[in-house]
Amino acid sequence: MSKLKLNIFESLSCRNFRLYFFGQCISLTGSWIQQVAMGWLVYRLTDSIALLGVIVFLSQAPTFIITPLVSSLIDRISQQKILVFTQIFFLLHALCLTILVMTNILSAENVWIVLILSLFFGIVNALDQPTRQAFYISLVPKGMLTNAVALNSAIINGSRLIGPAIGGFLIILIGEGGCFLIDTISYSFVIIALLLIKFPKMQISKIKHNIFKDTMEGVSYIRESLPIKVLLIISFGVSFFVLPVTTFFPAYIKDSLGEGSQALGSLMSFLGIGSFSGALFLASRKTIINLDKIQRIGILSASLILIPFFSVTNIYLSHLLSMLLGLSMVSAIASTNTIIQFLTPVNMKGRVMGYYTICFIGGSSLGNLVLGYFANLISLEIIMSLSGIICLLFLVVLNPYLRKIKLHLIDKERDLDTINVVVESINLSEINR
Repeated sequence: MSKLKLNIFESLSCRNFRLYFFGQCISLTGSWIQQVAMGWLVYRLTDSIALLGVIVFLSQAPTFIITPLVSSLIDRISQQKILVFTQIFFLLHALCLTILVMTNILSAENVWIVLILSLFFGIVNALDQPTRQAFYISLVPKGMLTNAVALNSAIINGSRLIGPAIGGFLIILIGEGGCFLIDTISYSFVIIALLLIKFPKMQISKIKHNIFKDTMEGVSYIRESLPIKVLLIISFGVSFFVLPVTTFFPAYIKDSLGEGSQALGSLMSFLGIGSFSGALFLASRKTIINLDKIQRIGILSASLILIPFFSVTNIYLSHLLSMLLGLSMVSAIASTNTIIQFLTPVNMKGRVMGYYTICFIGGSSLGNLVLGYFANLISLEIIMSLSGIICLLFLVVLNPYLRKIKLHLIDKERDLDTINVVVESINLSEINR
């Protein structure tokens, strides 16, 4: 049992990753509190499902334009400094929301202010996300990569477990403005953690780089690498058809279940329980082999659960399905992320993860906009059922390619094992000498 516990948390033995981990735990919990409060506030003011989708779209759409340009820079300049800058901006963004709500400036008539703030958030987030993806894996040795990616998923989904439950309760206790204030404070912890992370001094490259050339190198690499190309397509598909589910929870809770903000927090928390369980399972794994199988099972089960989900009117059954959906989503998403990280060479990491961010966040933003529009036009139940069916067909079409990826993983794992054996042999010879 103690050995399993060590395996699950082995990445925390690295000081830098440990600082990042605990800073993110606090910050992301605050972010989920804000997300629940934001969705509830907007739907309470406007009763518009489409507007829920538009706000998420604006906060993610800049990824399509900005991320390809900044991805090459991420490989060249200090990722730590970039993240400190983005977190300071997010702190100020949350502070603006706090002031707007607590002073009663925000209303249904000027909800456009939230749209503008969401767009600014999206612009900075387009820089933050690919940087974060490339940064945290640099805090651990490659042998701990699978564990670090899984623990990073555990942070995200553990905060999803705690944050929404707290948020649903706090909306009643201190209102949406109080939730935004807590989010503002939470960003200070991750900023402090980032500043405490220390790297060995490295010589700064004086070579001038052409952003367009570097960007095209990333595009060429992805075009020529079938596994990476297929995995990015999968990321986009799952993000477009499955991830928007949480955006429409406020409408589902209020209209279909006839419940309030506490039920919203509860449903999100059950989603978090499933997600956190999946993340811990992935963190306990020591090998990349068969991760592709977990990925396929995750996409399959998420699609099947999504088909009936929004037609369920029993609150207890909806909580059970939410938990299973969370488990399926994190199995699909974290597995895909880990495989991409594992197959990508170090010199291409920032650029490839930039395009991964485009597919992951950009797919979700488009999904929120398109599905929100048609849900408002037709019905939420029908549109989300169709999303599950299309995602299922998506998996069937790409399944032959996914099976080929397994061969690449086996080869890569074998190469890593060979390197580790050589390193151990060198170390032993040094000791014997």
